[in-house]
Amino acid sequence: MDETIVRNKNIEEIYRLIYQNRQISRQEISRLLNISLPTTTQNLNALQELGLIHKAGEFQSTGGRKPSIYCCVPNARYAVGIDITRNHLSIVLVDLALNLIDSLRIRIAFEESDSYFSALNEHLEQIISQNISDRSRLLGVGISLPALLGTDHKTVSYATVIPLSSDIYSKLEKYIHAPFLFFNDSNSAGLAESWKGNYTNSVIYLSLSSSIGGANMNGKTLYTGDHNRSSEFGHMTIIPHGKRCYCGRYGCLDAYCSSNVLSDFTRGNLKEFFNQIKSNQGLRNVFDDYMDHLAIAVNNLRMCFDCDIILGGNVGAYISDYIEDFRQKALELNPFENDGSFIHPCHYPTEAAAVGAAIYYIDGFVQNFAI
Repeated sequence: MDETIVRNKNIEEIYRLIYQNRQISRQEISRLLNISLPTTTQNLNALQELGLIHKAGEFQSTGGRKPSIYCCVPNARYAVGIDITRNHLSIVLVDLALNLIDSLRIRIAFEESDSYFSALNEHLEQIISQNISDRSRLLGVGISLPALLGTDHKTVSYATVIPLSSDIYSKLEKYIHAPFLFFNDSNSAGLAESWKGNYTNSVIYLSLSSSIGGANMNGKTLYTGDHNRSSEFGHMTIIPHGKRCYCGRYGCLDAYCSSNVLSDFTRGNLKEFFNQIKSNQGLRNVFDDYMDHLAIAVNNLRMCFDCDIILGGNVGAYISDYIEDFRQKALELNPFENDGSFIHPCHYPTEAAAVGAAIYYIDGFVQNFAI
């Protein structure tokens, strides 16, 4: 094999190994990749010169000289995540370590218009210009949408929560001056949760917002199904011939456990619902009924996937105070278990979908890293 190819392959593998381990010694890199210490040192020096890694102190000595700690430089690259919902626009800027560098959330009704796209462009450019002096460090912009998408991440195959035309990507190209792709909102949120929790095993993410979706994660890998429709948990039937769902069918989980089911009692303000719940028995009864229906769904997911389940989305942001009550409700339906610790509240109370959309570019940079 050509010596240059071997050299490049070594430096690429070393960078990925440092990123995946977060911190590692020169000796451990040499051992894990079966590369000589001089070759490892040469490549580490090259990565430092490129500004991609740095020394971050020393490990404890096991006898002899203390080995140096090598870490990736978080601000060597950035990615932007945008979450578009019916009534809000969220934009986040994250670095390689998923540190939230900047963010904004504004209330603006979605519409395919010059005024909406111009507002998006204005806020996006403001965040980029205020935080990134060298625009070449921006990897791209991931846009989270409440829609089913094609494998090219540019086409919309199904959208009812917000109206999206078939040429929405080409319309946005005039306003976003960076590489960008579309991603499903619930899948993105699940990806963010999996990375934040550093899950190595399978986990199901259930998004409980104005519509319900989810993600099926195997560690940091997302399973999307044969037709990119995996984890559309909102359209599981939990009550045959029950309430009508926005999809036109009856008895879907979405009709019983979307955040609107709760916020409709407080004029659309979910925060106010949870503020009042401790002193208002009527609202507590509503929430108990909500949790009863949610427990059916969670038990079904546990039976199907036999893995941990994360409750996220707008309702997931408030679920921590009630997690033990909910675990008990779910266990009452479970014939096998008496420990509900497999049910977790989410790590991200807000902006999970935006962060997850940005992660696609971070992951792409690391996995396809090349010199």
